[in-house]
Amino acid sequence: MKKIIGVWSLIFFLFSLNISFPKDLSDKIGIDEQLGKTIPLDAVFYDSKGNEVTLKELINKPTVIDFAYYKCTGICTPLMTEVADVMNRVDLKPGKDYQVITISFDENELPKDAAEKKSAMVNLLHSGIPTSSWWFLTGDSLNIKRVTDAAGFHFERRGNTFVHVGVLMFVSKDGKICRYLEPGFNFKGDFRILPFDFKMALVDASQGHAIPVIDKALRYCFAYQPKNESYVLDVFKISGVSIVIIVTALFFFVIKKPKKVSKKTT
Repeated sequence: MKKIIGVWSLIFFLFSLNISFPKDLSDKIGIDEQLGKTIPLDAVFYDSKGNEVTLKELINKPTVIDFAYYKCTGICTPLMTEVADVMNRVDLKPGKDYQVITISFDENELPKDAAEKKSAMVNLLHSGIPTSSWWFLTGDSLNIKRVTDAAGFHFERRGNTFVHVGVLMFVSKDGKICRYLEPGFNFKGDFRILPFDFKMALVDASQGHAIPVIDKALRYCFAYQPKNESYVLDVFKISGVSIVIIVTALFFFVIKKPKKVSKKTT
Protein backbone atom coordinates (compact mmCIF):
# COMPACT_ATOMS: atom_id res chain seq x y z
CA MET A 1 0.00 0.00 0.00
CA LYS A 2 2.86 2.37 0.82
CA LYS A 3 4.41 1.69 -2.60
CA ILE A 4 1.12 2.45 -4.38
CA ILE A 5 0.70 5.70 -2.44
CA GLY A 6 4.30 6.59 -3.28
CA VAL A 7 3.75 6.04 -7.03
CA TRP A 8 0.59 8.16 -7.08
CA SER A 9 2.33 10.88 -5.09
CA LEU A 10 5.12 10.95 -7.67
CA ILE A 11 2.62 11.20 -10.53
CA PHE A 12 0.79 14.12 -8.91
CA PHE A 13 4.12 15.79 -8.17
CA LEU A 14 5.21 15.60 -11.79
CA PHE A 15 1.93 17.06 -12.99
CA SER A 16 2.22 19.86 -10.44
CA LEU A 17 5.56 20.89 -11.94
CA ASN A 18 3.73 22.02 -15.10
CA ILE A 19 6.41 20.51 -17.31
CA SER A 20 6.29 21.91 -20.85
CA PHE A 21 6.50 19.24 -23.53
CA PRO A 22 7.43 19.86 -27.16
CA LYS A 23 4.59 21.29 -29.18
CA ASP A 24 2.63 18.70 -31.13
CA LEU A 25 3.86 18.66 -34.71
CA SER A 26 0.62 17.29 -36.14
CA ASP A 27 -0.07 20.65 -37.79
CA LYS A 28 3.23 20.36 -39.67
CA ILE A 29 3.63 16.63 -40.16
CA GLY A 30 0.96 14.14 -41.13
CA ILE A 31 -2.08 13.89 -43.37
CA ASP A 32 -4.79 16.48 -43.89
CA GLU A 33 -7.21 14.49 -46.04
CA GLN A 34 -8.38 16.22 -49.20
CA LEU A 35 -11.03 13.74 -50.32
CA GLY A 36 -12.87 14.78 -53.46
CA LYS A 37 -10.20 17.25 -54.52
CA THR A 38 -7.90 16.80 -57.51
CA ILE A 39 -4.11 16.62 -57.59
CA PRO A 40 -2.36 18.85 -60.18
CA LEU A 41 -2.03 16.55 -63.18
CA ASP A 42 0.19 19.05 -65.00
CA ALA A 43 2.93 18.59 -62.37
CA VAL A 44 6.20 17.57 -64.04
CA PHE A 45 8.47 14.78 -62.80
CA TYR A 46 11.18 12.44 -64.10
CA ASP A 47 10.75 8.67 -64.30
CA SER A 48 13.42 6.13 -63.37
CA LYS A 49 14.90 6.39 -66.89
CA GLY A 50 15.23 10.14 -66.72
CA ASN A 51 12.30 10.90 -69.03
CA GLU A 52 10.23 13.99 -68.27
CA VAL A 53 6.61 13.07 -67.60
CA THR A 54 3.48 14.72 -66.26
CA LEU A 55 1.05 13.02 -63.92
CA LYS A 56 -1.62 13.43 -66.59
CA GLU A 57 0.44 11.23 -68.92
CA LEU A 58 0.76 8.52 -66.31
CA ILE A 59 -2.58 8.51 -64.51
CA ASN A 60 -5.03 6.83 -66.87
CA LYS A 61 -6.51 4.31 -64.43
CA PRO A 62 -7.08 3.99 -60.67
CA THR A 63 -3.73 4.83 -59.12
CA VAL A 64 -2.09 4.28 -55.76
CA ILE A 65 0.26 7.13 -54.84
CA ASP A 66 3.00 6.56 -52.29
CA PHE A 67 5.01 9.56 -51.07
CA ALA A 68 8.50 8.53 -50.00
CA TYR A 69 12.18 9.23 -50.49
CA TYR A 70 14.50 6.58 -51.83
CA LYS A 71 17.39 7.03 -49.40
CA CYS A 72 15.10 6.82 -46.39
CA THR A 73 16.40 4.56 -43.63
CA GLY A 74 13.08 4.54 -41.81
CA ILE A 75 9.58 3.56 -42.92
CA CYS A 76 9.73 4.18 -46.68
CA THR A 77 11.29 0.90 -47.81
CA PRO A 78 9.24 -1.28 -45.40
CA LEU A 79 6.06 0.38 -46.68
CA MET A 80 7.06 -0.16 -50.31
CA THR A 81 7.87 -3.78 -49.49
CA GLU A 82 4.38 -4.21 -48.07
CA VAL A 83 2.90 -2.57 -51.18
CA ALA A 84 4.73 -5.14 -53.30
CA ASP A 85 3.37 -7.92 -51.10
CA VAL A 86 -0.23 -6.75 -51.33
CA MET A 87 0.13 -6.34 -55.11
CA ASN A 88 1.06 -10.01 -55.22
CA ARG A 89 -1.97 -11.01 -53.15
CA VAL A 90 -4.86 -8.82 -54.26
CA ASP A 91 -7.07 -10.23 -57.03
CA LEU A 92 -6.74 -7.22 -59.33
CA LYS A 93 -4.28 -6.96 -62.21
CA PRO A 94 -1.56 -4.31 -61.82
CA GLY A 95 -1.09 -2.40 -65.05
CA LYS A 96 -4.64 -3.15 -66.15
CA ASP A 97 -6.94 -2.54 -63.20
CA TYR A 98 -4.65 -0.12 -61.38
CA GLN A 99 -1.07 1.10 -61.03
CA VAL A 100 1.25 2.42 -58.32
CA ILE A 101 3.24 5.65 -58.43
CA THR A 102 5.92 6.38 -55.84
CA ILE A 103 6.87 10.05 -55.73
CA SER A 104 10.05 11.14 -53.95
CA PHE A 105 9.56 14.29 -51.88
CA ASP A 106 13.34 14.84 -51.69
CA GLU A 107 14.18 17.29 -54.48
CA ASN A 108 17.85 16.24 -54.29
CA GLU A 109 17.15 12.69 -55.42
CA LEU A 110 17.78 11.83 -59.05
CA PRO A 111 16.37 9.34 -61.58
CA LYS A 112 19.24 6.97 -60.78
CA ASP A 113 18.02 6.82 -57.18
CA ALA A 114 14.54 6.03 -58.45
CA ALA A 115 15.96 3.35 -60.76
CA GLU A 116 17.82 1.64 -57.92
CA LYS A 117 14.72 1.59 -55.74
CA LYS A 118 12.52 0.37 -58.59
CA SER A 119 14.93 -2.48 -59.32
CA ALA A 120 14.78 -3.58 -55.70
CA MET A 121 10.99 -3.36 -55.45
CA VAL A 122 9.98 -5.00 -58.75
CA ASN A 123 12.16 -7.98 -57.81
CA LEU A 124 9.63 -8.60 -55.04
CA LEU A 125 6.71 -8.80 -57.48
CA HIS A 126 5.43 -12.01 -59.02
CA SER A 127 6.78 -12.69 -62.49
CA GLY A 128 3.41 -12.05 -64.13
CA ILE A 129 3.20 -8.46 -62.87
CA PRO A 130 4.55 -5.96 -65.43
CA THR A 131 7.27 -3.63 -64.15
CA SER A 132 5.48 -0.77 -65.93
CA SER A 133 2.68 -1.02 -63.36
CA TRP A 134 4.85 0.71 -60.74
CA TRP A 135 6.39 4.12 -61.46
CA PHE A 136 9.17 5.72 -59.43
CA LEU A 137 9.43 9.48 -59.87
CA THR A 138 11.68 12.36 -58.82
CA GLY A 139 11.16 16.07 -59.29
CA ASP A 140 12.02 19.60 -58.25
CA SER A 141 10.82 21.23 -55.04
CA LEU A 142 8.11 23.28 -56.77
CA ASN A 143 6.32 20.32 -58.36
CA ILE A 144 6.79 18.17 -55.26
CA LYS A 145 5.20 20.86 -53.10
CA ARG A 146 2.30 21.33 -55.50
CA VAL A 147 1.38 17.66 -55.34
CA THR A 148 2.03 17.05 -51.64
CA ASP A 149 0.11 20.19 -50.66
CA ALA A 150 -2.82 19.17 -52.86
CA ALA A 151 -2.75 15.73 -51.24
CA GLY A 152 -2.53 17.15 -47.73
CA PHE A 153 0.74 15.27 -47.16
CA HIS A 154 2.91 17.30 -44.76
CA PHE A 155 6.53 16.49 -43.97
CA GLU A 156 9.57 18.25 -42.60
CA ARG A 157 13.23 18.12 -43.55
CA ARG A 158 15.70 17.63 -40.73
CA GLY A 159 19.22 17.69 -42.08
CA ASN A 160 19.56 14.89 -44.62
CA THR A 161 16.41 13.11 -43.44
CA PHE A 162 12.70 13.81 -43.30
CA VAL A 163 10.04 13.41 -40.66
CA HIS A 164 6.88 12.08 -42.31
CA VAL A 165 4.11 9.52 -42.08
CA GLY A 166 3.50 6.42 -44.18
CA VAL A 167 0.25 6.59 -46.11
CA LEU A 168 -1.16 5.49 -49.46
CA MET A 169 -3.44 7.72 -51.50
CA PHE A 170 -5.88 6.34 -54.07
CA VAL A 171 -6.91 8.55 -56.99
CA SER A 172 -9.21 8.07 -59.96
CA LYS A 173 -8.05 8.25 -63.56
CA ASP A 174 -8.93 11.98 -63.44
CA GLY A 175 -6.68 12.57 -60.45
CA LYS A 176 -9.54 12.85 -57.95
CA ILE A 177 -8.54 11.84 -54.42
CA CYS A 178 -10.89 9.03 -53.41
CA ARG A 179 -9.31 7.32 -50.44
CA TYR A 180 -6.37 7.34 -48.02
CA LEU A 181 -5.01 4.22 -46.38
CA GLU A 182 -2.62 4.29 -43.43
CA PRO A 183 -1.20 0.76 -43.06
CA GLY A 184 -1.45 -0.96 -39.72
CA PHE A 185 1.22 -3.08 -38.06
CA ASN A 186 1.51 -6.81 -37.42
CA PHE A 187 2.79 -8.46 -34.25
CA LYS A 188 6.37 -8.11 -35.52
CA GLY A 189 6.01 -4.37 -35.90
CA ASP A 190 6.05 -4.53 -39.71
CA PHE A 191 3.59 -2.72 -41.94
CA ARG A 192 0.40 -4.58 -42.73
CA ILE A 193 -1.98 -3.78 -45.59
CA LEU A 194 -5.06 -5.96 -45.84
CA PRO A 195 -5.72 -6.99 -49.46
CA PHE A 196 -9.43 -6.39 -48.88
CA ASP A 197 -8.90 -2.77 -47.79
CA PHE A 198 -6.48 -2.23 -50.67
CA LYS A 199 -8.97 -3.63 -53.18
CA MET A 200 -11.92 -1.70 -51.81
CA ALA A 201 -9.96 1.56 -51.94
CA LEU A 202 -9.21 0.82 -55.60
CA VAL A 203 -12.89 0.08 -56.23
CA ASP A 204 -13.69 3.51 -54.78
CA ALA A 205 -11.03 5.06 -57.02
CA SER A 206 -12.53 3.41 -60.08
CA GLN A 207 -15.77 5.38 -59.76
CA GLY A 208 -17.23 6.22 -63.12
CA HIS A 209 -15.96 2.92 -64.54
CA ALA A 210 -17.91 -0.30 -64.99
CA ILE A 211 -17.54 -2.08 -61.65
CA PRO A 212 -17.89 -5.88 -61.55
CA VAL A 213 -21.06 -7.09 -59.86
CA ILE A 214 -19.12 -8.78 -57.07
CA ASP A 215 -17.37 -5.50 -56.30
CA LYS A 216 -20.70 -3.67 -56.19
CA ALA A 217 -21.96 -6.24 -53.72
CA LEU A 218 -18.82 -5.91 -51.59
CA ARG A 219 -19.05 -2.13 -51.58
CA TYR A 220 -22.69 -2.39 -50.52
CA CYS A 221 -22.08 -4.89 -47.73
CA PHE A 222 -19.01 -3.19 -46.31
CA ALA A 223 -18.87 0.34 -44.94
CA TYR A 224 -15.75 2.52 -44.85
CA GLN A 225 -14.68 3.76 -41.41
CA PRO A 226 -12.65 6.97 -41.79
CA LYS A 227 -11.38 6.76 -38.20
CA ASN A 228 -9.74 3.36 -38.73
CA GLU A 229 -9.31 3.77 -42.51
CA SER A 230 -10.69 0.30 -43.10
CA TYR A 231 -13.82 -1.44 -44.30
CA VAL A 232 -16.14 -3.22 -41.91
CA LEU A 233 -19.19 -5.36 -42.43
CA ASP A 234 -22.29 -3.15 -42.48
CA VAL A 235 -24.53 -5.25 -40.23
CA PHE A 236 -27.46 -2.83 -40.30
CA LYS A 237 -27.53 -2.64 -44.07
CA ILE A 238 -27.28 -6.42 -44.47
CA SER A 239 -29.92 -6.96 -41.77
CA GLY A 240 -32.27 -4.59 -43.54
CA VAL A 241 -31.85 -6.37 -46.84
CA SER A 242 -32.29 -9.75 -45.15
CA ILE A 243 -35.56 -8.64 -43.55
CA VAL A 244 -36.88 -7.40 -46.89
CA ILE A 245 -35.96 -10.70 -48.56
CA ILE A 246 -37.57 -12.76 -45.80
CA VAL A 247 -40.80 -10.70 -45.81
CA THR A 248 -40.99 -10.85 -49.59
CA ALA A 249 -40.47 -14.61 -49.56
CA LEU A 250 -43.19 -15.08 -46.93
CA PHE A 251 -45.55 -12.89 -48.93
CA PHE A 252 -45.12 -14.93 -52.10
CA PHE A 253 -45.34 -18.16 -50.09
CA VAL A 254 -48.72 -17.10 -48.67
CA ILE A 255 -50.26 -15.94 -51.93
CA LYS A 256 -48.94 -18.92 -53.87
CA LYS A 257 -49.91 -21.50 -51.27
CA PRO A 258 -52.60 -23.74 -52.79
CA LYS A 259 -55.97 -23.53 -51.08
CA LYS A 260 -57.46 -26.72 -49.70
CA VAL A 261 -60.60 -27.81 -51.49
CA SER A 262 -63.28 -28.85 -49.00
CA LYS A 263 -65.10 -32.05 -49.84
CA LYS A 264 -68.90 -31.81 -49.91
CA THR A 265 -70.85 -34.60 -48.32
CA THR A 266 -74.22 -35.67 -49.64
